[in-house]
Amino acid sequence: MSHHLENFYTMIKTLFLKHKGKPTIADKEHCTYAESSNIGILYNSLEFTSESVSKLEELLKNDGKEIAKMGFADKPSENKLMFSKKDISSTGTVKKDQLDFFIKQPFDFLISLDTSENRNYKYVLALSKATCKVGFETEQYYDLLQLSLKMDESKPKAVANIVRYLKMI
Repeated sequence: MSHHLENFYTMIKTLFLKHKGKPTIADKEHCTYAESSNIGILYNSLEFTSESVSKLEELLKNDGKEIAKMGFADKPSENKLMFSKKDISSTGTVKKDQLDFFIKQPFDFLISLDTSENRNYKYVLALSKATCKVGFETEQYYDLLQLSLKMDESKPKAVANIVRYLKMI
């Protein structure tokens, strides 16, 4: 594929993300944490350790929630549910079945653990069918999250605070 064509497709993906827009209250069903049963965790393994993700999963499972995880990595391990930029074509087609399945899940909540400007991660977050998307407050995710939390302390503590704030919903 020529460099110009690839740049064109990248531009289209970027425009899609910019115009996806924040859902209005009328666009989404609402759910409280107490009523929720299934929660997705989308994380960037370059930023958040597997220990942080496992701790979050444990906190949620202790509350009786079913959890599904999908992580982003430069070079994903074969035995983990991970994706990389190779799994999304330059036209935005999701090429990995497990990733496509994860995106289509109607999670009550999707917790996003990322503060980077990774376009492929952001694209997956935008496509997700989750009712409520929760993550850390950053300019690039402002339009995609229904609940944004400041991350001014350590990442493990910030991850634990997500559950604390979810319980208030």
